[in-house]
Amino acid sequence: MNIIIIGAGNVGFTSAETLSTVHNVMMIEKDALRADTVKNMLNVSVLHEDGTNPKILELAIEKHDADIIVSTLPSDGLNLFVCIVSKKCRPALRTVATIKNPDYMITTTSEGDVGVDMIISPEIISSNKIFKLATLENVVDYETIKSLGLAIATFRVSGSQSIVGNVILNLDIPDECNIVCIYRGDDVIIDVETAEIRPEDRITVIGSERGMEAFNAMIGIEEEALEFVILGAGVVGMNVAKALSKMNKKVYVKIIEENTDLCREAARTLTDAIVVNSDSLDPHILKTENVGRADVLISVTDADKKNLLACMASLKFGTRKVISRYLTREYKDIFRFTGIETIIRYHLIIANEITKGLISDEDSILKMKHESEYFFSVKIDAKSPLFNHFFGDLDIPEGVRFAAVLRNGRILYPKYDTNFKENDRVLIYAYMSKMSAVKKLLGKNMPGL
Repeated sequence: MNIIIIGAGNVGFTSAETLSTVHNVMMIEKDALRADTVKNMLNVSVLHEDGTNPKILELAIEKHDADIIVSTLPSDGLNLFVCIVSKKCRPALRTVATIKNPDYMITTTSEGDVGVDMIISPEIISSNKIFKLATLENVVDYETIKSLGLAIATFRVSGSQSIVGNVILNLDIPDECNIVCIYRGDDVIIDVETAEIRPEDRITVIGSERGMEAFNAMIGIEEEALEFVILGAGVVGMNVAKALSKMNKKVYVKIIEENTDLCREAARTLTDAIVVNSDSLDPHILKTENVGRADVLISVTDADKKNLLACMASLKFGTRKVISRYLTREYKDIFRFTGIETIIRYHLIIANEITKGLISDEDSILKMKHESEYFFSVKIDAKSPLFNHFFGDLDIPEGVRFAAVLRNGRILYPKYDTNFKENDRVLIYAYMSKMSAVKKLLGKNMPGL
C-alpha cells in the first residue's frame, strides 16, 4: 500500500520506520533538518512542505496515489484537520490521527463520523499499560492485542516464590492463558514444558485479561499492591490515577507535580488522592513523601531526565516496584543499565499500534524484546500444510512455538490433539528460526526473515 505520514517527529519517524518495512511510504515535513534526517535514515520518500496545507495534501495524495494517510503532528487539532481534509480529497482514503489529549478523542467513521478512520493515542495506551503493570504485582511488561481480545505479559519470578524449582509441565496453568517463552538472562527458552523455573526467570504468557490475573495469582503474590505514588499529573499520570481510584479495593494514591495549575486540576478531579505540589526530582521531597514505602512508584513526567533520576532515587529508597517511561529513544540504553526493569518505551508503543492497525497480522502483530523475535499469525485454508493436521503430529522447527488458535471467535491453546481447521488463525511466536523450515511448516515466509 501507499502511505503518507505527516510530521517527522518522534511519532512520525517511528511510524515511518515501522511501515516502510512492508509498505511504500512518503513523509511530509516542513522542517528542513528533520526532512533531511528522515531522507538519510529511512527508506522513504520525503516531501519538504507544510502537511497542513490543503493544496499540498491534495497534490501529495494524487502524486503518491495514497491508500492511507497518518497525521502525527504535535497538535491534536491539526491531526484531525489533516484527516478531514484528506478524506475530502479522496473519500476512499483511510485516515489515521494520533491524539494526546483525551478531549480530542472523537468517534471514527466506523462509529458514524466522517473524516477519521482510526485514532492512535500513545498517552491513553501508555496509561492502560501502566495500570496493568502497577496492579499485577509480578508483571514487568504488558501488551494488548485488542483486535483479538488477548494480552501478552511477562512475569518476573523472585527467589522466594513457591513455583521456583518446579517444571512447567507440572504446574496448574490457568485455563485462559498459555506460556510463550521464558527469558533467562540473555537466553530465550521456547521448549518451556520441560523447563525448570529458576529465580529471576521472566515468563511470557499470552491469554485473556482474566487469565493474566489468574497466572499472577498462581505465581504467588508476596505483598499486594495497595499504595501508589505517581510523579507527574499530565495526561498519563491522571489517567492512571483515575483507573486506580475505580478499583474494587481500597488503594492509596499520591501524585507529586511541580506545575501548580496541574496540581489544582488533579486535586479537583481526584477527590480520594493526595496531591503534592513539589519538584519530583528533589530527593529530599521523595524521602519526605515516603516513596520508599510505596508498593509502586510510577514516574510519567514529560522529562526523561526527571523520570530517570527520580526512579533511581526511589530504588535507593527501597520502593518495591518502579515503573517509568521515556519519550526519546536515545534514552533506551541509559534506562536499561540503571536496573529499572518496568519501562514504557514510547516509540515501541507507537510501533506496535501502527503494526496492529496498519500491517496485516500475517506480516507482524507485535515487536518483542529482541530484534530476532517475531509474533505474527497465519490463516489456514484448504491448501495450507497445517490443514487437517494434529498439533502433536507437526514437525515444528527449532525456535517456533504455536501460542494460540482463533476459531469462530474462540481462543484455543494448542494441545497434542488439536486438529487445525480451515479459517483457523494461528498465533505464532518465533525466535532465531530458519526461514526455510518455517516456510515448509506454514507454506509461506515468516515476516522479517
